[in-house]
Amino acid sequence: MVVLGINEGINSSVVVSEAGQVRFALQEERVCRQKEYVGFPHQALEFTLSHLHLQPKDIGAVCLSNLKSPGFTKQEFHRAYQHNAEQTIEELLQKPSGWEKLRKTRLTPAKPKKPQPDPNNLKVEGYLAQHGLGQIELVRSHHHLNHAAAAYFGCRQNAEEAHLVVTLDGGGDDDCAHVYVGEKGRLRLLGATPAGHSVGNLYSRVTHFMGMTPHEHEYKLMGLAAYAKPDYCREVIARFHNYLEVDPEEPTRFRCKLPVTTFQCAPFLARDFQRVRFDNLAGAIQFFTEELLVQWISGLIRSTGIARVVCAGGVFMNVKANQRLAALPEMKYFDVFPSCGDETLPFGACWNLHAQRSPDCGANIRFETFCLGPTPAYDLAKAQQEYGDRVEFTPVQDAEAYLARLIADGLVVARCRGAMEFGARALGNRSITADPSETRIIPRINKMIKQRDFWMPFAPAVLLEDAREFLQVPDTLPERISPFMMHTFDTSARREEFVAGVHAYDDTARAQVVSARSNAGFHEMIGHFKQLKNKGVVLNTSFNLHGWPIVMGACDALEVMVNSDLTHLILEDFLVTKRP
Repeated sequence: MVVLGINEGINSSVVVSEAGQVRFALQEERVCRQKEYVGFPHQALEFTLSHLHLQPKDIGAVCLSNLKSPGFTKQEFHRAYQHNAEQTIEELLQKPSGWEKLRKTRLTPAKPKKPQPDPNNLKVEGYLAQHGLGQIELVRSHHHLNHAAAAYFGCRQNAEEAHLVVTLDGGGDDDCAHVYVGEKGRLRLLGATPAGHSVGNLYSRVTHFMGMTPHEHEYKLMGLAAYAKPDYCREVIARFHNYLEVDPEEPTRFRCKLPVTTFQCAPFLARDFQRVRFDNLAGAIQFFTEELLVQWISGLIRSTGIARVVCAGGVFMNVKANQRLAALPEMKYFDVFPSCGDETLPFGACWNLHAQRSPDCGANIRFETFCLGPTPAYDLAKAQQEYGDRVEFTPVQDAEAYLARLIADGLVVARCRGAMEFGARALGNRSITADPSETRIIPRINKMIKQRDFWMPFAPAVLLEDAREFLQVPDTLPERISPFMMHTFDTSARREEFVAGVHAYDDTARAQVVSARSNAGFHEMIGHFKQLKNKGVVLNTSFNLHGWPIVMGACDALEVMVNSDLTHLILEDFLVTKRP
């Protein structure tokens, strides 16, 4: 059965799966060119149906990512942040909200209830009808169940043994965290945390407090935190312990200690962290988050006796926290679903439906690659016609070997080749690549195209067979190690050979470990580079202009090229250079 999964909320997306195997996945932002798009993915859905030649009769079910469809736009979302930041503590506390009752509520695992009629749900059903999908079976499931299903089916070590499945984000379907046991293709809920008790809310509000964009720039605080000295942060961290804790009476959940929800904490941040140095504040929220997650998951392992842990939800985009969790002495196995924000909810929704309706299918679900989008061939002819007067297309016989020679010679080269990767991170097919051996390449790339903040590192892409020569890999990670850049590593003594991909202050690297299975073409290119430079590692950063989504097709790639100082692009089997 072909199942269509749709995330109709933050960073909306479309997934197509058949018999449990994902055939295609696409985010709305890549098509509409609005980064972190919020709302129904009209253009991504239209592109997917057309590209795959899917007719309504071909689709057995449509899975939505939430029981209650979000009804806000990106603009409304950010206005809510600003409004909260402008409130005073007194104004917040004067408004009765039933928060004290909610704080004391003890949730127990319960069977999902049939969703009640909701205007936003009806609106989404109308959108589906506009695309000819109004008569197809519609399946809604809980936001956090979908996160959990993505983590379990996509990351489990095997289908037989029990895994702890943990989700944590800013909130969805009235919850912000769930804990499940996944075993033999089934998920059993152990506990839930209601929305308003989330460290994800604290982190995003601190991001806003520091003048950056919440739900987009949290990674900048994580990168900045490495520069903070723990001794200087200790007193600041202690203040965050007055905001949120693991519930001492119910260790599967969190408990907010403020008299308001974590959604509403901005005025308290202004009171408690005014005049705290920027690096110390970034370090404090990062170290507090790590400590909280370590306490939570360590306690879950002890209470359940299950030491195989898989995770999803936006908080686990924090790769430094993931590094701490992977190193827990009681941990046997640990992994995080790639790009585990709301964009990947449809993966879990589709897999959960397949598993419910076919136990054999649930046991056999495999997830190997994130390169699930279109190739640049779909609009290559259009790009040649529109940009042919500004760039020159030169056919090359072996594009991967040719690209390896270019970067070995010191050039910065974009690669737009093969199926586009899904998610927040470029994994080689829509990437800018370079030799990582000198730090001077970082300002070069930033001036040329990226304009990243000065404290932010780039990332290395390492051959799987060479990973342990460059990275200190914990035994808890799966054999594929880190194909989707969801883990950070301490680096080995060979770090000077890829210094441009190493954090300048703490010598860690958010590495992509590349195998022939996860990305055959990119793996081949790095192999050619290794023959030339005697090291199986290159620099990899996303192919996009600052503030824009990663490029999708040939036209996007050339638009970026002509509007930046990028000089060389491998576009399928062409070398593209600018005309004089």
